[in-house]
Amino acid sequence: MAFILTNSLQRPARCTENRRSGRATPVRNRSHAASDCSAPRLLSTLLSAIAVTIAPVLSGCSSTPRRLEDLHWHDGIDDDHLENYRGYGGRISHAAIDNETAPSVQVTLEPRNVLRKNEDEICEITLHEAIRLALSNNEIVETSAAGGVGTARVLTSPRTVSSVYDPAIQETGVLFGAGLGIEAALSRFDTQFTTSAVWGRSSATLTPMETGAFTSALSKQFASGGTIQLFNNWNYLGTGTAVPFPSAYTGSVGISLQQPLMAGGGVEFTRIAGPTNPAFGAITGVGQGVVISRINNDISISTFELAVRQSVRDVENAYWDLYLAYRNFDTAVVAHRSARRTWRESRDKKEIGVLDPSEELQAQDRLYETKADVEQALSAIFRAESELRRLIGLPVNDGCVLRPADEPSVTEFVPDWESSLRQALSQRAELRAQKLRIKSLQLQLWAAKSLVRPTVNAVGSYAVNAFGDRLAGTNAIDPVTGRPIISATGSLVDAGLETWSAGVEVTVPVGFRSQRSQVRNLELQLRKETAVLAAQERNIAHEIALAIQEVTSAFATAQSHHKRFKAAEERVEKLNYKQELGAVTLDLVLRAQASVAAAESAYYQQVVAYNKALVNLNLATGSLLEYNGVYLAEGPWTHEAHEDARIRAAERMHAIPNPHLHTEPPAFSSPGPTGTIERRVPATPFPAVPPVPDQNRMPSPSANDSTEPPSGDDSREAPDVPELPDLSEESI
Repeated sequence: MAFILTNSLQRPARCTENRRSGRATPVRNRSHAASDCSAPRLLSTLLSAIAVTIAPVLSGCSSTPRRLEDLHWHDGIDDDHLENYRGYGGRISHAAIDNETAPSVQVTLEPRNVLRKNEDEICEITLHEAIRLALSNNEIVETSAAGGVGTARVLTSPRTVSSVYDPAIQETGVLFGAGLGIEAALSRFDTQFTTSAVWGRSSATLTPMETGAFTSALSKQFASGGTIQLFNNWNYLGTGTAVPFPSAYTGSVGISLQQPLMAGGGVEFTRIAGPTNPAFGAITGVGQGVVISRINNDISISTFELAVRQSVRDVENAYWDLYLAYRNFDTAVVAHRSARRTWRESRDKKEIGVLDPSEELQAQDRLYETKADVEQALSAIFRAESELRRLIGLPVNDGCVLRPADEPSVTEFVPDWESSLRQALSQRAELRAQKLRIKSLQLQLWAAKSLVRPTVNAVGSYAVNAFGDRLAGTNAIDPVTGRPIISATGSLVDAGLETWSAGVEVTVPVGFRSQRSQVRNLELQLRKETAVLAAQERNIAHEIALAIQEVTSAFATAQSHHKRFKAAEERVEKLNYKQELGAVTLDLVLRAQASVAAAESAYYQQVVAYNKALVNLNLATGSLLEYNGVYLAEGPWTHEAHEDARIRAAERMHAIPNPHLHTEPPAFSSPGPTGTIERRVPATPFPAVPPVPDQNRMPSPSANDSTEPPSGDDSREAPDVPELPDLSEESI
């Protein structure tokens, strides 16, 4: 089906056909005229009429197109207007579901922007609180949308996003392959009860017969691969004749056993591959057992952990981006105030004739440049805050402006290469998931090799049969012999009608082509996954090296920019003094002011880059979640689940011990590496931002706050935090 972007769609009026279902449908009024879909003209008139009627149903259309005006209807009305006609075969439709949009989306306020003059309350938020909100508010794991509008993964690939439901979905899966959950794998060992009761009558012969059949059976699959079945069958035949019996009941009660001895037999094979089922053939493979399902569930948990780790990283980066946006805004505000003061002074000097008008215009140029910087910085705050709100699950605008309360680290951290590499190789969730895949393939390969043998099944059955003229009741007298005839149920005990069988069934695929291909396929998959593991370890080593390089480079660069910032500030002070004496031009002062703003912005950019590099180092070593106090745990159980688990534990305790059965399978996983995990050294934070006099306005962190400089020998004074300037034309 093709969709064409055009002003109209036309369909030729050919044989009436339902394009949606692919079937021809009768027209509203049948036609008495000859049709191109009619049968050959050599048939009789009656057959022709029948053919005309059923031809549209059979969809047999000739190659000659028909037109609406060529058709004549039995009611004599020719109407070109067809109320049921649609000029298209497909259209966009919407699902009829009763979904309710979240209140946080319905009642959210207008988003903040540079034209919105509303004054919102300031809400300081710590990094720990931001991570807590992200983990508690989001059932779908949110990650960064670096590409802008329409690039969020939940919009572009909704079926691939991670959620808190993924491990449970995996555990409750019922599909073959990786989608088979633990409960579905265990259900194959549940006892099955089947029964049927059928009654019939046949008059095909001169003597009518009545028949009845009742069957019931209990079957159980053993962990060793064998099956046991208890059956009870009864059949009835009534002929209506008097000799020798007008009716007869036959039945049997017994047991049958089947146990694989070679291919597909044994507890270890069944735990890995599941019970063999010849009806499915090669569809099931050798990965349908409980052990493989458990491994798949562990892989699902590792995948969920990776998604949470990425979300925490994005929240941290968004938090520091918002901090940097506030710092840049404050720098732009200070630069704008300085430019406005300089412009006013130059304007006054121009009016008294001591300053050239071109210099006053240069000051005005700088004034509007700084004003544009303030507007861009304010918009950057709004964008960064909106991104942080999206990641932590808050509405677009709830009347509160988020402002980071934590200060970035400025203390030097020297990472250790060997300990970082050792920690990453033991803690990274990617390696844990890959090792589980390799272990799964190793177990499947062992099971596949077990199938490259003949299928030898030991079979046996024992049954007690029954026969009688009546199903139950007192014994009857044989009219011929005069001896009593026992009932069918009575013959089960008294007649001694027993049958038994025992033997061996052998199936040998000549060449074992399919079984050997399965072994070879699993060997190749195992080689590939092993190579992937080696490549992952190599890439992790490179990631740690890159993270260490980023940490050291960002810290060293931050030191240099801090010294540059101090030098630029001293230069401005000296040039301002000289300008008052008339020793320098206004151009040098304006350039010095711009240099101070650029140096301060560059310094805080490197401080934020340093903290992001520390985040990347924690991510590379696999300790990001632990450093932020995030741990994965199973959700709370219901009372019914606890009670069911206690019952199963009691059943295992009171079971009959079998010394020939392995009660504990070989371990395929471990609790994890032990030992002390090296944590990131806590950094000395910036001093807290001084309180803002007007809490109803949206202030920003001061560009001149007292900080702990990276070098340790520089210091700065901390003036009051400035308020937002008035950016209206009247104020300028």
